[in-house]
Amino acid sequence: MDKKPIFFLGIALAQLAVPVWMVVGHERVLREGEVFKFRTAPIDPRDPFRGEYVRLDFEAEQGSWAVARPDDISTGEQKAYAVLARDSAGFAWIPALVAEPPANGAFVEAEYLDWDNDSVSRVGLHFNRFYLEEGDGARTERMLMPRWDEDVREDPLPAYALVRVLNGRAVIEDLIVGNRSIHEWLKEPEEKSAISRTVTAVPSSQEAAGDSLVEEPLPDEAP
Repeated sequence: MDKKPIFFLGIALAQLAVPVWMVVGHERVLREGEVFKFRTAPIDPRDPFRGEYVRLDFEAEQGSWAVARPDDISTGEQKAYAVLARDSAGFAWIPALVAEPPANGAFVEAEYLDWDNDSVSRVGLHFNRFYLEEGDGARTERMLMPRWDEDVREDPLPAYALVRVLNGRAVIEDLIVGNRSIHEWLKEPEEKSAISRTVTAVPSSQEAAGDSLVEEPLPDEAP
């Protein structure tokens, strides 16, 4: 009996099992994971939209931490586990980087992005892709980027990612922009979402020097 067909069938089944296992794990995190809110930082316009997802930067990725395992720096291993906590406003932050998965509490994997011999100032979290329906990625990216009209800056609405965390795995459940789900925004015309921004006027050089114009009061009328 030729065993080659059985061999190749086994390989095919193994390859199919991997994505199925990933989907099952993904759904379990969404169903059972602890909820964390990660504030998003403004998207860098130089980081283009790729495919049907947007890449998110998180405020929690910036900070000051001790290197989890100093020997790793010299060997080229720049990874650790980020311990998760919540600030007074209920948003996620990272109080520490540790070398091994903590026995208690929520954590995620992190990669060093800016560091020196004994401290880390920026890390990368591995769940920074938020997937969307076809055609919605570019619009979502525009909503999260500041706009400029001459000297007027229009800041995007504050946003955060709703993230489920379970056993070190993290999945973005939703993206909240201005206290509304991005899916609600995307159901409306783009013009409506464009007007919901904070407008900041940039002072001219004359105003910056304290020479802004002051309106003179009108003289009293003669009796």
